[in-house]
Amino acid sequence: MIMRKIASLASRLPRASWTLLLAVLAMAPATAWAGQVVTLVNGSKLEVETYRMEGPRIVLSLSGGGELGISPQQVSGIVAGAAAPAAPAVAILPLSEPKTAAISLSPSAPSVPGVRISPWDPEPGVRALIGEISIAVGVDAKLVEALVEAESKFDPYAVSRRGAMGLMQLMPATAQHYQVKDVFDPRQNLEGGMRHLKFLLERYDDTALALDAYNAGEEVVDRYRGIPPYRETRGYVARILGRLKS
Repeated sequence: MIMRKIASLASRLPRASWTLLLAVLAMAPATAWAGQVVTLVNGSKLEVETYRMEGPRIVLSLSGGGELGISPQQVSGIVAGAAAPAAPAVAILPLSEPKTAAISLSPSAPSVPGVRISPWDPEPGVRALIGEISIAVGVDAKLVEALVEAESKFDPYAVSRRGAMGLMQLMPATAQHYQVKDVFDPRQNLEGGMRHLKFLLERYDDTALALDAYNAGEEVVDRYRGIPPYRETRGYVARILGRLKS
């Protein structure tokens, strides 16, 4: 039964991905493992509590909470620990409604059919998606481009040491709040990140403060009642605003 499932799954993936997929499945053919370090193809590492296969995706349970599904092509290795004890199935609760309304793409918004984001040269495709989604969300495309460049350098698979992921470097809690199911999917990541950015722009009514909050968190900006005295955050905001003026 397991081998039939593996063969069925492998038949739907590119041939170059079969070896990687089989290697991952070989480490945990029927059980999940606890305390894992997942290494992505770009060299980034992501700590997870457990992982499992669901259809053509590897589903990771993140240490900071939440789950994300990624393609086996994005994983170069998983360091396995001791097997987790068997536990009864737990129902997954539905995600809470985000504070902002769900995106509804306007018929007049430009469509970019078949945009392909390559992990090796993602910038042109990412810029096309930013132009499309920014109209639907209602944020400045140039501001989003500058933010994406500062956050991830247009790398859809970027992962920070703190666990922020994807083009707009969404933290797991932020991704869950905006119902981003796959943070490494460029469209989903951009939609969630732009909705969060719009929320911050409307809350602070100031681009610099909104960027401060995007980088350091709303609680930090509120605590200092303005720009926090963090060199990293101030440099981050200065780079983005400087890019907008250039």
